[in-house]
Amino acid sequence: MKRRAGILAFLLLGLLSLHAQLYYFDIGKKKDAFTVNFLSLMNDAPNKFVHYKGKMTSLWDTIHLGSHISQMKITLPGAITARYVQDSTYYCEFLMGYYETLEEATAGMNEWTDKISKSLSRRVVVNKHDYGPDGSFLKENKICAAQHSGFFHPNISVQVTRVLTNNMYRLAIQLYSGKPYYYYWIAKNEPIGGFNFVNYVKNTFLAYNIKTRGCPVEIPAYTCKGREVLNDSDFINYGKVGFEGFMDARAQYDVTFGNLRASLGSDYVYFFVPYKRPFLKRIAFVRFDDIDLGRRKTLIHSIMEKDKPVITNSYNRKDYEIWLSFVY
Repeated sequence: MKRRAGILAFLLLGLLSLHAQLYYFDIGKKKDAFTVNFLSLMNDAPNKFVHYKGKMTSLWDTIHLGSHISQMKITLPGAITARYVQDSTYYCEFLMGYYETLEEATAGMNEWTDKISKSLSRRVVVNKHDYGPDGSFLKENKICAAQHSGFFHPNISVQVTRVLTNNMYRLAIQLYSGKPYYYYWIAKNEPIGGFNFVNYVKNTFLAYNIKTRGCPVEIPAYTCKGREVLNDSDFINYGKVGFEGFMDARAQYDVTFGNLRASLGSDYVYFFVPYKRPFLKRIAFVRFDDIDLGRRKTLIHSIMEKDKPVITNSYNRKDYEIWLSFVY
């Protein structure tokens, strides 16, 4: 009974962690039209902006080839046009202007980034990208709404593209739908409890080779579970067993989590990963500089509950296993 109550509490804490950071932006008594409309759209992002989507106007246009284009019921003051775009995802796009030089367009991009930051009470993280002079996609400021403990995955883009037909520079703001992951900061100089373990974990990241069938590095107390490919990503899994029930497994999971957090340091952030049985909790670590990459090196720390193949007593019918999964 105590074991079951402990598991339920652990699961509840995991679910609360997934939803602990409320994705909501208080409009309150704000009177600035840009801020009111911008925050209204941000709050509706988890609903695919359904409350602000207007009538469909076309199946494509000269900018969004192969996309369904709809009107917007509200716009951002200063925008020339507003579109609701549906292709592989759903997003709102606001055309903010055309410029003759890249320098002018960059200045405009930074001005609108500052205005968005002000609307979010300056609680933002801005990742600036310069993609070089070749091609049509030139510069972009990806903006994350932030809180004290961390920040949401970037779902705002202020971007400069080149219009190839007339060599003008196009400035636009895009807001993406969905509820983004929340990343937690890792404080600097957290105490490390296992130096050897830390080195093995870091060496596993460094020693990866796409031709490797098994595990590139041995991690003491963990067994190599092998390599698998899921959704175009390579997973190298390690497992640890031999726990005296759930409470022992949970305690070691928490200790390992603390060591991982301290060893990876402030260059990394972590987030809670949605899971299904047999997993009881999953936490992923990723480099801060890699958060907006399509494919990124990730470490997932998991604990799972399995039925015992042979039941020796009625009070201990489950086995527990801790996994370290290196994703490339």
